Amino acid sequence: MEKKQNNTFLLKQWLITLILSIILIFLSGRLIQQGYSWVVILVIVFMIAAALTTFGNLQINRLLQADSPQPLIDYYEKRFGRRSTPYDVALLAFSKALGYTLYGLFDSARAEVEKINWEQKPPIFQALKAYLQALWAYLENRDFQQGTILAKEARRLAEVSSSFPGVSRSLSSYDAIVEIGELLSDNTDPTIVTRLRERLRRLPILVKVFIAWGLEGFYNRSGDVKQAQEMQDLLTKLAPHCKGLSRYVETAG
Repeated sequence: MEKKQNNTFLLKQWLITLILSIILIFLSGRLIQQGYSWVVILVIVFMIAAALTTFGNLQINRLLQADSPQPLIDYYEKRFGRRSTPYDVALLAFSKALGYTLYGLFDSARAEVEKINWEQKPPIFQALKAYLQALWAYLENRDFQQGTILAKEARRLAEVSSSFPGVSRSLSSYDAIVEIGELLSDNTDPTIVTRLRERLRRLPILVKVFIAWGLEGFYNRSGDVKQAQEMQDLLTKLAPHCKGLSRYVETAG
């Protein structure tokens, strides 16, 4: 049911993209008439898309170096705050709540979430709330079993057809949060660590830091000081002032 609802929602959003694509094709035709080749046009389009993605990632990387969440909050206000659709408002609330969560300001994060009636949103948006609740269970309460339940609920609500671009990475981010909870709930499946380390390499920084936090906690509990220090060094490098990612230390035995 959730997957069908999410597919319907995304198809509606892609109609807008389709219209923009038609406009782009029209403009491309005009450029071809002026002597440009399809190859040149495609290269330009891909370069612009890649540049925008890279620029966004670099901005997040830089903002996480700040000693407070305010620069990150301001960034999201500029990105989503100027648009007033219900979905942009929900994305803004989620993004700000995530920023506050990273810095350990859990009450502020919850206040942002409470601004939205998530039950009236498509399941793919309801998943965002469950995702945050899972993080709060991990980071604030150290309740990994409850957090895992919430993370699995988020993953279920986020289910969508793999035909849509970017779905694989998005669902991988949800899977990572589930695996963190399983790892810290004493799941002995050795492949979890392998999968998380692979996701650590591939996923964006806002997921990477949570994975590093979870792996550090696991290594500390396992008595693997070297690997734990590796994850701690990574967190210090990526998010030096994010108090929400405070060390979870539980030694072996």
